[in-house]
Amino acid sequence: MDTGEAYFGKYRILQQLASGGMAHLLLASIDGPDGFSKPCVIKRILPEYANLDAFSRMFADEAKVAALLTHPNIVQVFDFGKIDGQYYLAMEWIQGQSLDRVLRHAWKSAFPLGPRVAVDVGLAISDALSYAHAKTLPDGTPLKLVHRDITPGNVLVSRDGIVKLADFGIVKSSVNMERTVAGVVKGKYPYMSPEQITNRELDHRSDLYSLGIVLYEASTGKRLFKRDTVEATIVATSQAHVPPPSEAQPDFPPGLEAILLKLLQKNPDARYQSARELHVDLERFRSSQHWTSGGRELAMLVTKLCPPDPSGQMPTALPAFGSATTRTPSGSPSAKPAPPVGESTDMLALTPSGAAPAQTQGGAAGFPWAIAVAAGVSAIGSALFWYFAA
Repeated sequence: MDTGEAYFGKYRILQQLASGGMAHLLLASIDGPDGFSKPCVIKRILPEYANLDAFSRMFADEAKVAALLTHPNIVQVFDFGKIDGQYYLAMEWIQGQSLDRVLRHAWKSAFPLGPRVAVDVGLAISDALSYAHAKTLPDGTPLKLVHRDITPGNVLVSRDGIVKLADFGIVKSSVNMERTVAGVVKGKYPYMSPEQITNRELDHRSDLYSLGIVLYEASTGKRLFKRDTVEATIVATSQAHVPPPSEAQPDFPPGLEAILLKLLQKNPDARYQSARELHVDLERFRSSQHWTSGGRELAMLVTKLCPPDPSGQMPTALPAFGSATTRTPSGSPSAKPAPPVGESTDMLALTPSGAAPAQTQGGAAGFPWAIAVAAGVSAIGSALFWYFAA
């Protein structure tokens, strides 16, 4: 008997959550006998992109990496497959908000989150990164994972105050290292490390730098490298000048300031060398302040800043998921804009030598390629460049 309900394989579709140029996010349910029902989120790739070998390999790589990661502060991916020509990932459903949206509401309300929230987020994400960075393949081979996209949009906060890291879609690891394309910079401009935005070799310390930017912004209520234009943002990010929080807030905790400034050292050798080392210092600082675990306070803050809708339903916390632009094998971009949720991913496509096809005047010395590419994408906003090798 036809109930009129929509299904995607074994998943009953409840509603569409977000739509991008290449994928949809859907709230779904797995149903069983005697009223059993388990909600989840489906990331479904559109058929026209599933037929592109490079894209389907990248999506499969995401699934392979996600399948290896099981941690309370990482969004769990528990299914991957292909139905009617559409690849999909099924992941856990989190009721709450992304930190990106919490920060936006806080800035709009002139209600800074403050150091305590930043420390709670830092403890959760540093624990997740400590686990992920040390993860090995089943045969013991180091995974060598670098997330490359640590941003407020990929930090999810549940209505219970649990913090989780999401979206390993552009992760660099031993699973996909042989397919990493030289001359492609992946990430979000305001949260890139100096070595990431200048297309140098990355390791796990790049993720720690990006986390430092997130914690700086959460604790101070101020953007660090984000500027009015893409070009200016790239220049600020590459220069990596970090004003001490105490310059604007004399009462900023000195212990937390020291942690942030160490995280945000331009030279990777001067930063924390592991997420575990960072976690220990954050724990020590929290103890010195006589703060207890802030899960309850964080949950109350999320509800206050982002209240449930009129039906009483807390929104689904989604990772950054925005409009998409495809760079085809011929090299021509094809934009498919869609209403963004959070910030989209920026991928700068360079020639094999690392230089853009055209040079521009001005900008940060040593980064003409970044400015040239930024000028090309600024017309369509913060865009997602999936680079397909010829």
